[in-house]
Amino acid sequence: MLVIGYGNDLRSDDGAGRAVADAIADRALPGVEVRSMSQLTPELSLEIAGRNTVVFVDADVDATELRTRKVEAGPAGDRVMTHHGDPATLLDLTSTVGEIPAEAFVVSIPATNLEMGFEFSPATANAVDAAVDFIVELAQQRD
Repeated sequence: MLVIGYGNDLRSDDGAGRAVADAIADRALPGVEVRSMSQLTPELSLEIAGRNTVVFVDADVDATELRTRKVEAGPAGDRVMTHHGDPATLLDLTSTVGEIPAEAFVVSIPATNLEMGFEFSPATANAVDAAVDFIVELAQQRD
C-alpha cells in the first residue's frame, strides 16, 4: 500500500494531506509506504505501478467534511500532466510504466483557511485525525 499526502504545508489547511502522510509514516504500519509531496508529479507513476492499493490525501476547499471515494484511471483529455496533476490522470499514466493498483482512493479533507501559516482550522484538524483513522483501518484490512 502506498499513501501519498500532498499540498502546501505553508498555507494552513492546504497542508492537511501532508500532515496525514506524516502521521501515517510515524505509525510505521507494516506493508505501508508513505510519500509527502507538495504536488502530484508524473514520476510518482513509477512508485504507484504494481501496488495493490494507493491512497491520495489532499485538502479540498469544496469539501465540507471528510470524503473518501474510490478513483479509477482516467485519460487526461485536454489536460496535460506536466509538473502536477490529479489522481485519475496519474493512475492513467501509471498504466504506461506498469500495472495499475487494484484499488485507489482519494481522501479529501475540508479546507477553509489557505492563508500563510501552519495552524489548521478546527474542521480540518478533526478531518486529519479521521483520515488517519481511515487509512490505518484500510491498511489493517489489507494486512
